[in-house]
Amino acid sequence: MRATIRDVAKAAGVSTATVSRVLNKPDMVDPETMERVRAAMERMAYQPSAIARGLSAKRSDTLGLIVPGITDFFFNELYKGIDRASQQNGMRVLLYDSEHSRERALDGFSILGGYQVSGIIFTSKLVTEDYDPILQRVGIPVVLTLTQSEARTPLPSFRIDEVRAMFDVVAFLVTRGHQRIGMIAGRQWDDKTGELRLEGYRKGLRHFGIEYNEELVEYGQYRFDDGYQAMQRLLEKQPNFHMTALCTASDEMALGAIRCLNDNGLHVPEDISVVGFDDLPLARMITPRLTTVAQPFAEIGEAAVSWLVRAVGREPSPSEIGDYLLPHRLVERESVRALGS
Repeated sequence: MRATIRDVAKAAGVSTATVSRVLNKPDMVDPETMERVRAAMERMAYQPSAIARGLSAKRSDTLGLIVPGITDFFFNELYKGIDRASQQNGMRVLLYDSEHSRERALDGFSILGGYQVSGIIFTSKLVTEDYDPILQRVGIPVVLTLTQSEARTPLPSFRIDEVRAMFDVVAFLVTRGHQRIGMIAGRQWDDKTGELRLEGYRKGLRHFGIEYNEELVEYGQYRFDDGYQAMQRLLEKQPNFHMTALCTASDEMALGAIRCLNDNGLHVPEDISVVGFDDLPLARMITPRLTTVAQPFAEIGEAAVSWLVRAVGREPSPSEIGDYLLPHRLVERESVRALGS
């Protein structure tokens, strides 16, 4: 049976409060008592609870992580970096799944705050002004990844330049002879990421003198089924299918679009070129292998943890709070062909 703090106190002949001080405030314990308590801990193989220590010390060696959905493919890549950097800094990660619910995301701050986490990483969903009260109430450092803030509370954000990344996709396609370029975008009316990627698409077209055509654009929520359904709508809007290339706001939607095209007797890249966004492992597993924008998910996670570790126990300076843009890159594979080749 696992030893408790009471067992250690009894064996060392001290109070549980003294054992707690040995764990959390050793400078307040005389050397002889400390030696006796630590000897009892070693004898009994006592392992203190990180959460219990945090409740006593008003902090813990634990970081909170709020994600929109643990089944989202990008989460695994982001978590690799968060977990690696946390372990390197002697921290643990307590995960909260908001299940794509704004209400649950707001609750997540309160729940993680109740566990006395030292800081919180919030990912993917836009932070708006209705988050301000809870951000002020938890009173611990919060950092954003893969999103940004429109709240009054200043928060640092680690992400890529979404506009530039999609601009680069359009430029890549134009240099390969494509002029009639469509897009399956995120739902920009309730999603900042979707809005920014659509902006990059439009800027790219404008830069190369191509007129924006709403008939070539559909929307989804980044999942496979959304990509399939959006592609079906694009096909229905274009009886005489002339689109030669398609940008998508996620790899999952790209895969859905490719499946829809195949089901309608069209092939990638022979009939239409397709570019994804994220560079998930799935992008390398399908046929044809997907050309896509690679986001440095693991590096973003590591950078967020490093910022939190530096910020714990102090007030970050204004210069530390802002957008940290990490570099993206375009990974060329087999789903795009140059026209005329």
